[in-house]
Amino acid sequence: RWRRRVVGLVGESAAQSSQPLLSELYYIERALASRAEMRHGSVDQLTEGEISAIILPDGAQISEGARARLADWVEDGGVLLRFAGPRLAGGQDDLVPVDLRRGDRNLDGSLSWARPQPLTEFDDDGPLAGLEVPEGDVVVHRQVLAQPGPQLAERTWARLADGTPLITGAAQGKGWLVLVHTTANTTWSTLPLSGVFLDLLERIVALGPGATM
Repeated sequence: RWRRRVVGLVGESAAQSSQPLLSELYYIERALASRAEMRHGSVDQLTEGEISAIILPDGAQISEGARARLADWVEDGGVLLRFAGPRLAGGQDDLVPVDLRRGDRNLDGSLSWARPQPLTEFDDDGPLAGLEVPEGDVVVHRQVLAQPGPQLAERTWARLADGTPLITGAAQGKGWLVLVHTTANTTWSTLPLSGVFLDLLERIVALGPGATM
């Protein structure tokens, strides 16, 4: 039997936006267009269907009930992929694989001693092992930082050159909870413009169950 990944996107299609290139879903839709079936909708709509993974952009506003439903869906075997941004940086959120610091780190700020950071190679034993990162292809200007802790190293799937996590993930029940610590569009990084963006999306979505076609 053939199996195909079905990806749920929380929110409206980028085509419905007046500025599609600024939409958080534009680059995700473009990357996955030929690799998966995509469905847009609310959390309630998406969790009722046969979905391999759900992608939640930072700007999507969801209720506490929808948040609880997403948590249950992950426990039952779903893959939730989240992207960071101003909303996540500015509030408390427990639907993440690691504890986060409040606020974000701006590597372009005039008062920052740091500089924009490139993505380093993926760990050989991690979920993204084997994916190639062309030198200088991914540069991060802003990110949400993880709190140091005993589980942070094992939950870090991708790092920047300074060692800070760019992607973290953890098993939750039968499913997976994954966070990209920067935005899904190009406001905080060049990740969505990189060829590795498609590869890592595909690898993370593949953690979820396929849909029988």
